[in-house]
Amino acid sequence: MQENKSHARLLAFPSDSQIETFANSRRRRFAYYFASLFVGICLFAVPLKALLAMSISSELYDYIPLMFALCGYLLIKERKEVFENPDWSFGYGLPVLVLSLAAAAAGLNYRDVLKPEDYLCVMSFSFWLYLMGTFLLFFGPAAFAKAIFPLFMLLFTVPLPAWLLDNAVELLREGSYFSAGWIFHTLGMVPLEHGFSFTFPEISIEVAKECSGIHSCTALVIMALLCGRYFLRSGVNKFLLAICAALIATFKNGVRIAALTLAAIYIDPNILETAWHRNGGIIIFGLGVGWLALVLLAMRKVEKRKLHQPASVASK
Repeated sequence: MQENKSHARLLAFPSDSQIETFANSRRRRFAYYFASLFVGICLFAVPLKALLAMSISSELYDYIPLMFALCGYLLIKERKEVFENPDWSFGYGLPVLVLSLAAAAAGLNYRDVLKPEDYLCVMSFSFWLYLMGTFLLFFGPAAFAKAIFPLFMLLFTVPLPAWLLDNAVELLREGSYFSAGWIFHTLGMVPLEHGFSFTFPEISIEVAKECSGIHSCTALVIMALLCGRYFLRSGVNKFLLAICAALIATFKNGVRIAALTLAAIYIDPNILETAWHRNGGIIIFGLGVGWLALVLLAMRKVEKRKLHQPASVASK
């Protein structure tokens, strides 16, 4: 009887040697993983350097280095859950790695045909696939599923292809124009509208492509995804919060256009040439963040009400 109990204890509590072996295997796994990341960075060094240069020179993609840091921080923050039971997965990891290298080879082969931004899109997406493949290879699909949010947030490091960027800018431009026009009509002002222009007796303005607000829209969507991840339970609500962020970004851009127009009419016609026009968007962006926070609070209240509703019904 005592022998059976001692045998059960041996089964329940691993020995020091087993713990040491497990720890060493984890260290080796992470060492191999970081070595593979280093190899990937070396393989994609040229497009990564171009990506970094674009993020420095382009206001649209200045958040890309921050996204790499943010996703790394999220993985470190959730490491205990993500890397609880890592497992090798050649069946999932190797096909993704092969796809990554094939996409990179295609990008290099058609580099002369592609536009520079399209080439960078292909190579950045190939590097993203490489990151996914190495993660699957060294940690397995279970860990990948737990780390799905930070890994897929890395897609924001991939620049949009030219045709998709043009369509997104045009869509946001139309939404901003419609929002500004709605504000003017609500205030009792009836400007002449032609294309993307508003013509008043005092002034005529055009909603240019640079006024589409795509940069602030991207920032609000990223913020909404992060807030949905950590403050909401329902997947539907998380999706709706991201949609609301895009709509808020469009409307607040219309507010900015209307505010600048009214300021040009009633305060100073030259305000459109001042820093208020170029750099005043941060104030309106803060307004958009406030609206997004209100939507988030409303969704949290609805979720809490639904969470407590079954308990109250059961108590009755």
